[in-house]
Amino acid sequence: MLKLFERLIEVSRSRGIRFVLYFAKCRGRVGVDKEIKALDEEGRPAPWSRVFPGVTPQNILQQCVLKKVEVYRGLELLGEYKTIDEALSALW
Repeated sequence: MLKLFERLIEVSRSRGIRFVLYFAKCRGRVGVDKEIKALDEEGRPAPWSRVFPGVTPQNILQQCVLKKVEVYRGLELLGEYKTIDEALSALW
């Protein structure tokens, strides 16, 4: 799972892109904007332990079901995808 996050961070840094991962049955989101961040329900950065209690960043993709991935450049939504691999493939 860390390999996926490493790829997201690499693409984010090299292309100036931001990823937002939404999960089913989880209130919080994960933002990847040059680093991994926990985001609250409104999309604001928040402490990981408050947004995902008992779940570590490396286990988030195993413990929570991914619902969608949004890809942004600045405030512009570039696309919405069902999987991380689909999002990464669309950017190449």
